[in-house]
Amino acid sequence: MILSRYLHDSLDMLGIGACEYDAELRAVSWNSAFLRFFPEHEGHIRVGEAYADNLRRFYAAGLEPGELPDIERCIAEGVARHLNQTQPFEFLHGGRRLRASSLPSPSGGRVRLWQSLDRRAEVVALTDAMLPVFEALRFIPDGATIVDGDDRIIVANDAFRQLYDLAENRVIVGEKLDQVLAEAWGDEAVIADRRATIRAGLRYDGAPFEVELPGGRWRRVLSRHSVEGIGCFIHADITSGKRQHIELLQAQEALHRANADLRLLSQTDALTGLANRRHFMNVLAGEAARAQKLALLIVDVDHFKGVNDQFGHVVGDACLKKVASLIGALPVPQGCTIARLGGEEFGLLLPGPASETALLLAEAVRGAFAQEPWHRLSPRLHGLTVSIGHCCAGGPLDGDALYASADDALYVAKRRGRDRVETAAVPLAPAPAQLRTG
Repeated sequence: MILSRYLHDSLDMLGIGACEYDAELRAVSWNSAFLRFFPEHEGHIRVGEAYADNLRRFYAAGLEPGELPDIERCIAEGVARHLNQTQPFEFLHGGRRLRASSLPSPSGGRVRLWQSLDRRAEVVALTDAMLPVFEALRFIPDGATIVDGDDRIIVANDAFRQLYDLAENRVIVGEKLDQVLAEAWGDEAVIADRRATIRAGLRYDGAPFEVELPGGRWRRVLSRHSVEGIGCFIHADITSGKRQHIELLQAQEALHRANADLRLLSQTDALTGLANRRHFMNVLAGEAARAQKLALLIVDVDHFKGVNDQFGHVVGDACLKKVASLIGALPVPQGCTIARLGGEEFGLLLPGPASETALLLAEAVRGAFAQEPWHRLSPRLHGLTVSIGHCCAGGPLDGDALYASADDALYVAKRRGRDRVETAAVPLAPAPAQLRTG
């Protein structure tokens, strides 16, 4: 959606500034009232300019010199407000009080509207207007402060002092909120990184922001300014809700980790720490479905039943762990999946280009077994060997057929004397379905 020239002119007559941005946060169109409210954009804004660049000029013109180092943070927060705004908010800019609204457009972008709230008929003498407010502060249960146009405290109630740990005789008139927070923390450096955020938050009416205090305490601040720039701020203790929210997030993260651990356990062989058969077969099915080239090795420890019978299952389990360690220590290609398929049988799945090195890897497994000092596991244990079945095929693939072929090759290796690698014929791909004609 692009606002028509007629609509822009109509908004100008109503004194409403308008600027449209597309789904990529780039300026599309604007009217004269927009440039009148934000003269810093005159001659600079252009179609296609990023909203962040708009904000950079806005903050460069409005931030105090000490706040300019934090301009990038202000820009990021401004972009977030632009994307998430659902309610109008008010702020002061260039001596004018503006109300900003943001509406999503059907095309995925947003239209921002600004209306001046400066009404001279509403201007009254400060003393007459504020004295009743000063008196009312002590009856407000939440913390409350009134500040001048420079955000310096004019008056505060007792609840505000309690919220920020201020002694009854502590003079705070003339200070800013960030100074009060620095005292609460006892460390100016803690507030230095947050000062721009705090001061920016004070400028936007109806847009609450949060400040943290030592001890995991939190306060929410809501601002409201008069046309003269005088501001009233309400401070509420939100520690309980904040802690509950943090605890909820922590519980969700703990649940996420627990679920991840359970998924890992369901995919892992408890003895060796390798992938288990179910996970291996799922990976095989997934790789086959992508019709990539695949190589499969099935590794079986020769005469392993005799190891269990002669040396016991404790030594047998130690052997299986050593087998997993030997295979895992080899320079396997990227993307290789290693699993214990069951008993003394292990599997290696090599997808894509890695499949070309499958036979080299198979011989490396045999070599690792030949060099391993098995007697360290048990003095009379010597010379464990492996038989390996190998099959490699290109897509389209049938994962079950690939596995069956590698398994056949393994048993050929067993029949031919063990301690060897045998390669199976390439499994046939499933025949395409035939269309029936009647």
